[in-house]
Amino acid sequence: MATKAVLFPIWCICLCACGLLSSCGAEDTISRKFACQFTFMTQNHAGNTLEVALNGFGTYTFVSAAYKNGLWHIYSSPNDGTNKTEDISITAANEKQYTNSTNLGANNGIIIGHTNFNGMVAYDRQCPNCIEQYGGTNYPLDWDSANRQKVTCKKCHRTYELEYGSISEGEKGSRLMQYLITYSANTTGTGMVIWVHN
Repeated sequence: MATKAVLFPIWCICLCACGLLSSCGAEDTISRKFACQFTFMTQNHAGNTLEVALNGFGTYTFVSAAYKNGLWHIYSSPNDGTNKTEDISITAANEKQYTNSTNLGANNGIIIGHTNFNGMVAYDRQCPNCIEQYGGTNYPLDWDSANRQKVTCKKCHRTYELEYGSISEGEKGSRLMQYLITYSANTTGTGMVIWVHN
C-alpha cells in the first residue's frame, strides 16, 4: 500500500511532464495576424453557396462582405467553375447583430470549404508571402484555372492547395493564413450557423 502511495504522485508528475514537453513543440496553425470574425445564419438563406461549399468534398468558396444601400451583403464565389458570385442580403434581425462585427481577415476576404480528407477549413484570401515581402494587404488569391481546389497569387505566382493550405507551386514560403471554422446547429434549434474566427 505504501508503495502505491509513493508511485502514484511520481506517475502523475511524469504524465504532466510528458504533456508539457509534447505541447511545447506543437505549431499553432491559426493565424492571429489579422482579425477574423464571421457569423452566417443559414436558415435565412436556403441553398446558399456557403453551405454548399461546406457540405461537399473539395468544394470551396470565396467570401467577402460590403455595406451598401443600407444593408450588409455577403458575397460568395464558389469554385464550381461557373464564375458567378452570389449576393446574399442580410435582412433578418437575428443576423444583423453579427454583421456589424464582421472582420474578414487581411482585406475583407476568406476562403471556406470542405477538403477531401481533412474536414472543413477557412483561410485568408490574401497571399501571406506577398504581405510579408511587400507590405500592404492587397494580394488576392484567385482560383487556379487548371485545378479549382487550388488558389494562385498573380503577384508572386505561388499556387496554394486548399487541402492543407501549403504551397504546391512556386517559391518556398509560408502556408495560407488559417482560421477556425465551425458549422453547427443554431442554439435556437432552427438552421445551421457558420462561424469563422481566430
